[in-house]
Amino acid sequence: MPPNLSLCYLVLALIGTGSTLISLEVGIGIIKALPTLFLTACAWAYTRPRFGPWVFIGVVTGAMGDFSLASAERSWFMAGVITFLIGHIAYSVAFAKDLKSTRGRILLILATLFTMNVLVALVSLRMVFVGEQGLIVPVFVYVAVMGVMMTITTVHQSPTRLIAAGGLVFVLSDAHIAVNHMLLLAPRLDIALSGYATYYLAQYLLVAGAVYESRLWQRGTST
Repeated sequence: MPPNLSLCYLVLALIGTGSTLISLEVGIGIIKALPTLFLTACAWAYTRPRFGPWVFIGVVTGAMGDFSLASAERSWFMAGVITFLIGHIAYSVAFAKDLKSTRGRILLILATLFTMNVLVALVSLRMVFVGEQGLIVPVFVYVAVMGVMMTITTVHQSPTRLIAAGGLVFVLSDAHIAVNHMLLLAPRLDIALSGYATYYLAQYLLVAGAVYESRLWQRGTST
């Protein structure tokens, strides 16, 4: 991605992450969504020749999820989860081409999936303990879709490793949410900050990787 756009995104991501330190009643959802809204414009401008609208959809649903998750209300939280679920599906469709598995990639995928399953098991036990069994199935569905996205981005054959890194870091960022909001008795600020930082990084890596690949693809098709 062009350096000036990357710098703009970095500034917005720092603002979005830093806003966690400030107690705002109005506008916090917009502040949280600004970085991904900016990436949405970048995805629309630079990635469509290679990936169609799917990367754009992945990022724009992320922006919608950012806005929703900024609210403490359970209904908004579920709306955010649904939009992120759609985003994972869009990323899966975008990168489900030129797939190539290697032993190293398979081992990395298996290790990540194992860690995800352990975390899901802990979250499920916690939900049973607090009487929220109804959320177990939605959590399983979400994690399954995210696992597919992570697998596809990891085995997607690309001239850059940014896309694979983005899928893996996305899993890491969502793990922060699971720990902070579903396992701990009270959310911790340091985990919240780390969660936002890794989330913004994951979105950037996916879009930057798609932009880089799209540019090389365009050069190859024009020669």
